[in-house]
Amino acid sequence: MTDWGRKMYVTPGVVVDGKLVTNDLTKINLGIRILLGSSYYEDWEEQPMFVTHDPVGNPVDRRHPWNQHTIPKPQKRDFDNNYSWVMSPRWFDGTDHLALDTGGGPIARLWSTALSGLVDIGYIKATGNSVVINLPRTATKPEKSFEWKIPQWSNAIERNRARTYFQAYAAAAALHVTEKALAEIRAGHTKTWETFKVPDEAVSVGFTEAVRGVLSHHMVIRNGKIANYHPYPPTPWNGSVRDVYGTPGPYEDAVQNTPIFEENPPERFKGIDIMRAVRSFDPCLPCGVPMYLGNGNVVKKLHSPTMLNQG
Repeated sequence: MTDWGRKMYVTPGVVVDGKLVTNDLTKINLGIRILLGSSYYEDWEEQPMFVTHDPVGNPVDRRHPWNQHTIPKPQKRDFDNNYSWVMSPRWFDGTDHLALDTGGGPIARLWSTALSGLVDIGYIKATGNSVVINLPRTATKPEKSFEWKIPQWSNAIERNRARTYFQAYAAAAALHVTEKALAEIRAGHTKTWETFKVPDEAVSVGFTEAVRGVLSHHMVIRNGKIANYHPYPPTPWNGSVRDVYGTPGPYEDAVQNTPIFEENPPERFKGIDIMRAVRSFDPCLPCGVPMYLGNGNVVKKLHSPTMLNQG
């Protein structure tokens, strides 16, 4: 899995304070911890562990998704105690449980890829401190090059700026894989799938990138059936609550002490600045963020989308 991840056209990685901690998917997986934090669940400390070691012999923590038990404990919301159905995914670096965010997707992808300097497919090249994107000439447009440089900060502006650069990145990568696919077809390699038999016993993890950032699936198979399964898409990482150490999740941390520039009185307050910060992580979430104004008033708007992205 380590080698597989480093061959991807987006390099996996954990970036802390602008520095690459690791791009090893095996280490990234083993470092994941699910803390209850301020959520409506019972602890599973006394429950049996599904996995004690991964397939290559590394020890697996009780708080890893492979060993997670989901035991709901409904209760009244209490902002000094428990206030959400979202748990607190964290990444353990050996010392601290880090409340990592997915950057909304593009900024994390570009930052990790740039620092690793592994991607070099002609149309895209990671330099160690930037990503260069080369788009060829088309029928109506000349060739064009872009360079995304690692910014000083990760904030709403930089997350949105990276989203635009990643459109060019995605187009360049799509062109590269299309050319590779055509070469395979012309060589007569047209098989598109492999026979697969469900194993009797297995533990597995799959990493991919949803639009909004990292998406991982963690599964345990026993007797040919799913014994335990937990997916971790971007939402629980970004929307996680304060953990047992008092550390807030990324959304909560981003909106705390945010300057409010909206020129509306309380009765017409829309929370534009708060929504903008949340939307920079996840375009899907702002419509699900009600705000309490005091005196029993809540700003809440309901939408009826024709399409729903569950990525």
